[in-house]
Amino acid sequence: MSYVIHLWDQPTPATWMEAQAVLARQVDQPAPSNPRFVELARRIHAFMPELASHWTLDAPNGVLDEMVWSLGLASTLPDNFYPHLIDEAVALGLSVYDEQAGECFVPGPWRLSEAGRERLVHRPIAAPPVPSGLIDVQGRFRALVLPRLQPHGFVLETPPPRGNQVLTQLVRHTLLGEQCILVEWRGDAASDYVASLFCSITPVLPEPVAKICAPQTRIPFEVVDTPQINAFLHRFSPAKPTSRGYLASGVAGLDRFLSALASWLQAELVPVLDQCKTREDFLAYDLAEPRHPIYVRAYLANLALAHCAGVPDLDARFDQLMLRRRAQGMNPAQMAAAFEALRSLRNT
Repeated sequence: MSYVIHLWDQPTPATWMEAQAVLARQVDQPAPSNPRFVELARRIHAFMPELASHWTLDAPNGVLDEMVWSLGLASTLPDNFYPHLIDEAVALGLSVYDEQAGECFVPGPWRLSEAGRERLVHRPIAAPPVPSGLIDVQGRFRALVLPRLQPHGFVLETPPPRGNQVLTQLVRHTLLGEQCILVEWRGDAASDYVASLFCSITPVLPEPVAKICAPQTRIPFEVVDTPQINAFLHRFSPAKPTSRGYLASGVAGLDRFLSALASWLQAELVPVLDQCKTREDFLAYDLAEPRHPIYVRAYLANLALAHCAGVPDLDARFDQLMLRRRAQGMNPAQMAAAFEALRSLRNT
């Protein structure tokens, strides 16, 4: 730990000298646990879950018994971490005191210093450097795609690479369940990668219902056209419109693809997922299938959600799903068996 800042709730100082006085008066003073500290810690974890509790050793869960939360920040944190922490803290009504910089950030948001008070505007952050000649898929994804999806509530998960496979996964939790946008990369960091896109929702289901619709408890979304990134298609066959790989060659090629990918996600995929945040919204959306260019697969979980919602027309919903299932080349008998089991469960 190499950089210490101090946070408190009230009072909110109006000048740098007042901030110094508040800190001197409140530091090391006992106080009940502050729910705003706890909420800030929760938001930090949601912002970068891969850090776990390693961003600080000083109450990483926000639970402490003092008026001032003195945070020792890890020296290895990414450049965009501190500005995000400040933004979240002042949004919660907290003051952030930075002795080393000679600044205090307060709701408004304002930056207080010896020079006076000014509107808080963060300095531009340079994109993470890429090793010369090597393709840093996860690093460039974090720099170019994550900032576009973060405002929509998505967090980035980057599992360790395995062989020639690299994964970048955007996850968002909703009332319906977990929404996931997965990009699977295969290739060589010294030359190029081919990216495959997958999107799904894993709804929260009661255990008896989940058992009935296993192994199809996840609902995939299929994509048959991607205008913003079609220029990167690799070995594409119109006969298999959902089998889409995208070639990113070299560092510059990867950056071009990621910028285009972020635009497609924002313009096309995220609006679809925004309409599927609750069970009721998903069922309304699913009922209007088939759609183009992004459609919902007719999985057992779709029927399970209708059962859980107690829809009065479960038979009609089943018939519609069976038609789509046959059109999508999936086993209708599996859906029929699940329907009978769910109907029996409803009658018990």
